[in-house]
Amino acid sequence: MKKIYTYTKLTLIALVALTAFTSCDEDVSLAYDLDGVWQGTITGNYYSYRRGSNDYDTEIMFHQTGVWGSGGTGYEIDRNIGTGRYTKNYFDWSVKGGRIYLDYDDGFRIIIRDYETYWVGGRMRFRGYFDDYDTGEQLAAFNLVKVESSSDYYDRYYQKQEAAAQTDTIGVVTTDN
Repeated sequence: MKKIYTYTKLTLIALVALTAFTSCDEDVSLAYDLDGVWQGTITGNYYSYRRGSNDYDTEIMFHQTGVWGSGGTGYEIDRNIGTGRYTKNYFDWSVKGGRIYLDYDDGFRIIIRDYETYWVGGRMRFRGYFDDYDTGEQLAAFNLVKVESSSDYYDRYYQKQEAAAQTDTIGVVTTDN
């Protein structure tokens, strides 16, 4: 009887460990999928503490830290559809237990829940809900399309920076006396 009890106990420990590692793998996989630049719309009370209207055209960039990382840094640019004004905010993000957490530089914290990522017409889509981290209140719904990977974004950005640096040095003449 003692052997059966020990065997059952070891089996339960193995199942718990397997579940923990599977969850971690799923978090890393989701972080890998999120890595990139997304564009689309946000609708709701998302920015009611910042500005008026409820509808925004948005661009969100998730940059995954490390190949096996389950988070990183990013930014969000929102253009108010009603006023045309825009805001840009930076954040740190992480995926834990299948939930996505965003911690903005201005102190605002959200949890992305009830989301899904899926493919349509060769493009990855991402939609779901933003909730206030502290109160659990639903703030907004979002619907985004991935437009490029973060590595492509950075390559393009740094190429522009390099071209601008070369342009600044054109016309500079040095002479040795």
